[in-house]
Amino acid sequence: MNIKLSEGSGGREMNSLVRDFRKILKVTGEWKHTDNDAAIVKINDDEYVCMTSDSFVVDPIFFPGGNIGDLAFCGTVNDLLVMGCYPKGLSLSFVIEEGFPKKDLDKILESIQAWSKKTTIPIVTGDTKVMEKGKLDKIIINTTAVGICTKEEIIDREVERGDKIILSGGLGEHAVALLSKRFDYETSIKSDSAPLVEELTMVKKQIKQAKDPTRGGLAATLNEFASKYNAIIEIDETSIPIKKEVKSVTKLLGLDPYVLACEGRFVCTVGKDKADDVLKELKVFNKDAAIIGEVKEIKSKKPEVLLLTKIGKRILHEPSGNIVPRIC
Repeated sequence: MNIKLSEGSGGREMNSLVRDFRKILKVTGEWKHTDNDAAIVKINDDEYVCMTSDSFVVDPIFFPGGNIGDLAFCGTVNDLLVMGCYPKGLSLSFVIEEGFPKKDLDKILESIQAWSKKTTIPIVTGDTKVMEKGKLDKIIINTTAVGICTKEEIIDREVERGDKIILSGGLGEHAVALLSKRFDYETSIKSDSAPLVEELTMVKKQIKQAKDPTRGGLAATLNEFASKYNAIIEIDETSIPIKKEVKSVTKLLGLDPYVLACEGRFVCTVGKDKADDVLKELKVFNKDAAIIGEVKEIKSKKPEVLLLTKIGKRILHEPSGNIVPRIC
């Protein structure tokens, strides 16, 4: 199969490309979760190493509430945290276009240092390359994070019928903040980019699965959950927290907020008996946290995500095509 990719390619095309990679890169050794946000390998009776890697090419590189450095640190850290593992350290590698302003590079580094200091997660190694002017659009950042956790800390528990779906905060704020800068329009919305250290440390023992809805947003995340457990998931549109300004901007630009990347949110599945307690704890960090739906069925022959709207139900498909280029 031929796959046509653009810089904003949706989850369906990207997942197909990754599957093609896996046909060639078959050796995983003793590593598990190699198709998840972070891979895990057992190193002794009760300890596991967790590792993830990511690359960031965002336009513009500075936007309300952050910059590419914030995204690089927070996005990488969060990929370990949603697996239940606290990062021990990050690598940080830059590919920089010749002539890139030193003051801009310093701002990016200062943002990364601020988060590193706040979370006590150190930057321990890295690399820097400079490319000829015109061969690169400003800057690319590549990261890797590594952590150690126990079996009990790993967030990977069986999902059951009746489990609730919780979203830790409002949708679309990162995308709207970035697009406001790109298209030069006024908005009070700032990027939600932030590490999820405190929230996930508080609730990780009570939740079953967790993911940060980055590329492909909420739609991609829920479809991944549904596919993994052959589940039917139903989401109530009226329960999904989206600020009025985000709704206005996405409507103006013809965008679907359910497919837009978030950089400081996570989606989790929780047993129905624990959902209210988890929600109460998450609201300490973000008042917009909400129970947005539930798992209606597992082991279904036709896994899917259903969106309950004011006029009935519709399928919330996995995103495809060009969503929004270079927002994460």
